[in-house]
Amino acid sequence: MSVLFAVLVLCVVLFVVLPVIGATLMSAVWALLVGLLLGLIARAIAPGHGRISLTMTALLGVAGGLIGRIIAEQLNTGDLGKLLLEVLAAAVLVMVFRSSQGART
Repeated sequence: MSVLFAVLVLCVVLFVVLPVIGATLMSAVWALLVGLLLGLIARAIAPGHGRISLTMTALLGVAGGLIGRIIAEQLNTGDLGKLLLEVLAAAVLVMVFRSSQGART
């Protein structure tokens, strides 16, 4: 009976727990990669001066992407509208970050 229970636990771990962890990890990696891309685009189009690290660029891109996506879903825009709002939100965050860095130095 204990062998059957051990096999059941092993199956649950292999077929339920690990795929969920893998999917969550893959979603996080994709969010960081897309955030980095959004942040780089936002950094290129946002006016102002100031150095921003790639890590901060990715974080601002992820945050901008989330904010833009929420706004786009509320406004029922299409895919292009969603992308534009994500880039716009990331650009605003980059400008705010740059201005806060300029005020600090």
